[in-house]
Amino acid sequence: MALILRSEEVEPLLDPLKAMEVLEPVMLEEIDGTSFHMPPYGGGTSRRRTLRFVGGGLYGLQRMGVRVGGEANLYDTETGKLLAVIGYPWGVFRVGVTMGLAARYLARPDARTVGLLGSGRNALNILVCLKAVRPIESVKMFSPTADHRAKFAEEATAELGIPVTALDDPHDVIADVDIIAVGTNSKAPVLRYADLRPGTHVTSMGVVTELDESVFLQVDQFVAPSRGQEVDTARPNAHPFHEGGGQLYRLVQDARYDPKSIVELGSIIRGEVAPRNGPNDINLFRDSRGGVGDIAFANYAYERAKELGLGIEIDL
Repeated sequence: MALILRSEEVEPLLDPLKAMEVLEPVMLEEIDGTSFHMPPYGGGTSRRRTLRFVGGGLYGLQRMGVRVGGEANLYDTETGKLLAVIGYPWGVFRVGVTMGLAARYLARPDARTVGLLGSGRNALNILVCLKAVRPIESVKMFSPTADHRAKFAEEATAELGIPVTALDDPHDVIADVDIIAVGTNSKAPVLRYADLRPGTHVTSMGVVTELDESVFLQVDQFVAPSRGQEVDTARPNAHPFHEGGGQLYRLVQDARYDPKSIVELGSIIRGEVAPRNGPNDINLFRDSRGGVGDIAFANYAYERAKELGLGIEIDL
């Protein structure tokens, strides 16, 4: 029997802090080697649009699955049995939660200001999740279209209950802030190492071209959920929005950057590696495009739904 769950049934089951709790074991499975990633497939291009598939598995959790659009299929790794078909409302949410979890370990405990580059669909949720783990008091933000950034600043101020100010110059946004959040679709770098001041936590989830190579080469610590997935995500044609590949991939291919230098977030969570988050440290976190995190959320929804008697069971 497979459990069918609607998105409106499962969405209330996760808030940012509970979702971070669900993701922590995922990060530990990444470093234990008990996770696997399905290569992403599809998405939009300038020529045509197809469905976007992401997925993977967590052997420790005994779950694997695939997410396509707003739906996720969840399977048992031991039997291959379909457990659930879930209306999946957390595609955007998972990004912000992952960045919030990283900030819990990598941002200075007294981080109070955020500079945001980008006002796309992930931007507000990123701020919500950063505010859940740090005492954020104000945000400055920039995106290229004046109307978009003004509207976003107004909506974010109302949602967060703190001032979110839209500025006309991105350099003013990233000056004198504790956290810089980058989520753009820029094909050229929007942030260089020279732009950063000591003590800054940089968190990035946009296309792999948005950070200058100097950021990867010079930060005190570069952290990702999965070292292998992060490098693979930056290769040419790995994603429809960056056919030419990203700076990190080229640095690795040119032997200018050792991918072993990337610290996996699970190593910091477990205490095997100390976070470089002192007053003079500059660190970087990159979200590696999901898959196993989506499976963890889907499984949490499935387990809680069974406890609460939600959904409809169907024999397929």
